Amino acid sequence: MDDKTKDLENIKRVTQKEIAKRLGISRTTVARAINGSEFIKEETKTKILELASQLNYEKNYIGSSLANKKEKIVYCLVADSFNEFYTSEIIRGLNEVSKEYYVYNYNLKAIATEIHSPDKQIEILKDILKKNIDDIDGLIITPLNREIIYDILEPYFNKINIISIGNRLSENIPHVGPDHIKQGMIVAGILSNLLREDEKVLIIDNGDDKISSGMYLEGFLKKIKEYNIQIVGPIFCGNIEDSVHTIKEICIKEDIKGIYINRYAQEIFDIIDKNVLKNKKIVTHGMANSIRSLIKSGVISFTVMEEVFLEGYNAGKIMFEMIYKSHIDINWKVADSKIIFLENLL
Repeated sequence: MDDKTKDLENIKRVTQKEIAKRLGISRTTVARAINGSEFIKEETKTKILELASQLNYEKNYIGSSLANKKEKIVYCLVADSFNEFYTSEIIRGLNEVSKEYYVYNYNLKAIATEIHSPDKQIEILKDILKKNIDDIDGLIITPLNREIIYDILEPYFNKINIISIGNRLSENIPHVGPDHIKQGMIVAGILSNLLREDEKVLIIDNGDDKISSGMYLEGFLKKIKEYNIQIVGPIFCGNIEDSVHTIKEICIKEDIKGIYINRYAQEIFDIIDKNVLKNKKIVTHGMANSIRSLIKSGVISFTVMEEVFLEGYNAGKIMFEMIYKSHIDINWKVADSKIIFLENLL
């Protein structure tokens, strides 16, 4: 008898709902504690597990002995972004789900595919489908080339469960991710309140990464035009070196009070002469160690970031329900956004 089967046989019946009611918390919190999630306060987890032990709680494993059934394999093709934080947090979320549901033989295989190499992702996907189609129960993917990925997957829509993450594949496919246009609008709305009327904001466009940056810019421009702010740009640069040069040149010629960059912001602000950035409200998207440092040093005023860990985590949990419950009514799980000022980091 393996460890998973012993786990199923050695626990007795009491519902998570009853535990939640006794402690005055949600059933979801109880489930996370019992499944070993790290996404819960240690003090709360201890209280839940102590009560579960006292009540001889038995996990409900969706019917009979699922742990003895065939392994469920889900391939997760996530973008290996320029921002390492993004990739590592997505994978951490997926791994957390694997850990919580290990007893179900639920296996999430994460593969990071380089964000600038959509052809390589297509090659990897084709190889997985060719060699493993009889063993695939699900696919979680950040499609770097939506049109081609959709065409490749269309014959498999009724054979495997599919969720897109970050970059939406299709209106017909379940999706987990933030509203990137809304995030751009949030940045513009806050920045406008940091600037006075008729002050100038420089907008640098470093292109569309096929996931977020194009939509960030779209949302930012849509919102910033509602205010009495003078817009310089957007000026297309496309890379870090040209952006640094352009910012220096424009800031010498113009009295720029705010700067917005939709892509490569952390790399640009890391290397640019900080004297160029003095007395300017600088805003960005996302989070990484460098962004954290730039906020603490006063270079960046704030960032709007998505809960990247939760994107991976929620995609993994939704996929689990799709596999074990056959059908769930979900089309788009919107990931929440966070606004990070210096005070959030102290």
